[in-house]
Amino acid sequence: MADRTVLVVEDDPALRQVYADVLRDDGWHVHAAGDGVEALGILRDGVRPCVAVVDLRMPRMDGWTFIDELRKGPWHELPFIVLAAHYQVQEEARRIGARWWLQKPVGIERLLDMIDEACTSEPPA
Repeated sequence: MADRTVLVVEDDPALRQVYADVLRDDGWHVHAAGDGVEALGILRDGVRPCVAVVDLRMPRMDGWTFIDELRKGPWHELPFIVLAAHYQVQEEARRIGARWWLQKPVGIERLLDMIDEACTSEPPA
């Protein structure tokens, strides 16, 4: 795996910290943001993650809007994993074109597997 950098976009500070700690313990370099605005700032500063882990429901800029911004910008090929607490996460993820999604509470091993897959798979044609 060439790049082990992950962008975590989660408004809950405790969850954001848990995800970051687990990823770091697994050898990932983590950049964390509390919302889409902060995440776009990280990307504009030149960080090039191999995947973004994105909560959908956040204040200021939610995950849907953040993903729309990704698609319009130079990061349009950045894969993302959608996280959400609501029961319709699978339908929401499909609607926005996510290849990967998890319903909260997130199984950490499953999240790590998805990140590995997202960072090593070819983009869809």
